This record gives sequence, C-alpha cells and structure tokens, in this order.
Amino acid sequence: MSLFKHALIQQHEDDAVGELLIAFETSRKRHLVDEDDEDLVVSGDGASLSAVNSDARLCWAHFLCREMAGLLSYDDVFRSINQPVFLVTLVDIGCARASNEFNVDLKPMVRRLGKGLHDCNYIGLIEPGLYPYIATVGASLDRSQCVSWHLHALVWGIDAKRLKRLVAKLNRTKKYIPISPDQTGVDARRVRDGEFAETLAYLLKRPTMAYRLAKGEKPNSSGEIKFHQYEGNMRPGERLTSYLQMRHLSLPDLWIASGDGKKVLKATIRQCRMAIRRFERASTGKQSRFGRRGGLFDLVNDQ
Repeated sequence: MSLFKHALIQQHEDDAVGELLIAFETSRKRHLVDEDDEDLVVSGDGASLSAVNSDARLCWAHFLCREMAGLLSYDDVFRSINQPVFLVTLVDIGCARASNEFNVDLKPMVRRLGKGLHDCNYIGLIEPGLYPYIATVGASLDRSQCVSWHLHALVWGIDAKRLKRLVAKLNRTKKYIPISPDQTGVDARRVRDGEFAETLAYLLKRPTMAYRLAKGEKPNSSGEIKFHQYEGNMRPGERLTSYLQMRHLSLPDLWIASGDGKKVLKATIRQCRMAIRRFERASTGKQSRFGRRGGLFDLVNDQ
C-alpha cells in the first residue's frame, strides 16, 4: 500500500463531505449557502483546486503523498522514513478572527506564521481552528468565540536539540501568543516511528474538530486556576462556519513551504494542474463517488 492509502485520506474525506452536506440541509445557518455551494464541494473538475472541493483535496493529497514518500524514502511495509521529521505548530492571537468574518486575507498570516520557520526545510498549511466558546476572563483573547488560523508544518533536516532551541527562542520572543495562557505559541514533537502516514494525514484532512476553552473551577497547588481546552466533533452549524471560512480559498493559498519543502509544494501544484488539464481533455462516463460523472480524483487514482 502507498503512503496515500496508509493515510486513509479518501475515507476521511468522504465521511467529512457527507457530514458537511447534511449540515447544508439541517444547520440553522443553512440560509448562508445554496446549490452553488454544494456544487463547489462535489464538483468533479476540482474547482480550480478550491480548498473546499473534495476532488481537489484528494488530488492534492495524492500528489503530496507521492512527493513526500519519495523525499523521505517511505517504506510501504514498515511505514518508516529515512530521517527524523517533526510536527511543529505555530499559533498567534494576531491570526484570530471573528467566526462570522468571511473572505479572510491570509497573506498577513502567511508572513507572520511562516517567518518563524523560514530557515528550516518544511511544508505545512495554515488552517482555521474553530473556537465556539472561550472563557474570556483571563484568556489571551478578549472575545467569547473565534476562528484561530494557525500553522501545522512538517519539518526535517534538523536535529531535535537544535529544533528545541529554536522553539524556545520563538516562544521567548512573545510574537506567538496562544489563546490559552496555559499553552505555548510554538510547539514541536517528533513524529514517532511508523506514524508518518497518520501525521501527514493530520495536515491533509478537512477540519472536523471544534475547540472550547474553559476555566477550571478549583485552583492548583500553586493557587492558580488553569484553563482547559476541550475538543469534539463539529456540530452542523460549526461545520458550516468552517466551510465558509475556507470557501474563497484555494489549496495553494493554504499551503506554504521553505527550503526543500518548496520543491515538494511546487511539484504538488504542478502535478495537480496537469491532472486538471488532463481531466478537461478527457471524456468519461464513469460515476464519481457522489453519483456524478467521473471526477478529477477518479482520473488520478486510475493511473
């Protein structure tokens, strides 16, 4: 099996799209979408690599997995890679927006979040983290709910000690401030042996979780009352909010890279666009996963 198959991207995408389409029909916010939105999600042509289009996301994942597998000599049997890789997350309240603020400009966030890792080899994406509830008293962000745009990046070509020093340095600058005072703005962990596929899938999957930040009722041994972050599956209205946050964006808008990661990103974009051109030239009567004519991912997956 390939890295793409091991990551179970298609299964997750089909499930997530099914839940999203149900939200289109049942959410109290359903007046914010119409038939054009459903077409944007399930259109078989990839919708110019729209960040919310299913075929586009699967096509992107297919080629990105191929590039990363080649770069890191992914072993299909042992699910191993040839060097240490780290999952690094950067968060800052300056990248938080109101949950009803759509058509968000990501360019300032790309500069702000990507700057911290500009000397590293990495590829990652900026995605919306939905906070439907925030206990505002004592929190870093003075609002009761928000969308926190943050960066998840896979970093390689650096040893653990050097990365640890970099993370500590970035946290000391206070340029990356998390929503919860009990967290850090920059966090890194090494990808465990045999878990690279699952970690890459974490970046490639459509957002499906929502987060709630609550304040503890009892103080700890130091007399401090801590914040607790809870996560759970998005409710229908929350799925719609997440969709609306990304509706205007393409996948190349969300993904950023530096060092050798730029080659991976450029190759992924190039192959996706080549696949779209092949799809436009092709004539097929096959049915897609959503009961439509064979889509972009069907063409790519058959190769």
